Amino acid sequence: MAQDNTKQDSDTPIQRSAQTLNSTDALSLIEHGGDITITITTPVGTSFRCNSQFIGCHTDNKILIEIPNIDDSDVKYFFQEGFWLTIRAISQRGEGGVVQFRSQLMHIIEEPIRLLALSVPQSMQVTNLRKEPRYDLNLGGQLEVGERRVQCELRDMSKSGCRFILPALGKSLDIGQPVAIHVQSSAGKSRFFPPLSGLICNLQKFNHYIAYGIKFDTPGERNGKALLAQLKFDGTKLKLRS
Repeated sequence: MAQDNTKQDSDTPIQRSAQTLNSTDALSLIEHGGDITITITTPVGTSFRCNSQFIGCHTDNKILIEIPNIDDSDVKYFFQEGFWLTIRAISQRGEGGVVQFRSQLMHIIEEPIRLLALSVPQSMQVTNLRKEPRYDLNLGGQLEVGERRVQCELRDMSKSGCRFILPALGKSLDIGQPVAIHVQSSAGKSRFFPPLSGLICNLQKFNHYIAYGIKFDTPGERNGKALLAQLKFDGTKLKLRS
């Protein structure tokens, strides 16, 4: 299950703006396997909150999420067909944001895997979290932590920060820990760009990897801007120019 320790990208207060999107556009902002928060209020007024994971959408116009890893008694009491759930998910894409919507529990699937099937609302509320857009990319690099260097993968980046992933079985990093990423050129892996340095500001744990966010320091922000200038859009993500 994903653990979200998201913090603001800057100490400066962010002017958050909310907008209403159609469900197709809003659901595309939620990462498959990403962490979601579920809030349920029963017909008698009892509230319950827990975490689970977003699986995706079914062609039969249903949202699929995992049955939360909670006591069976709580599952039976709070998760009943017909109950209404409020779903909240953190989106790391684009400008980043919180996707929130209200959905009805349609089906409870126990076998062969435990899933909840929810209705798809017409629209969803999206609240922006970042001051600037974050661009999707897929670049290899070396993470420098003290005297140690390990291979990592840079997943997205903005002018003031980036997100990278490490295998879940490796040694985990701490919030506030200083790190630097040396991005490798795809043309020649012996060539590195100036390091993207800064502090770990958030993390999310998934089954196969841990995603970390970095808030750049002054040199890291300068080097990040220089790296962005060397990237081009290939129709899906940014990649290094030849």
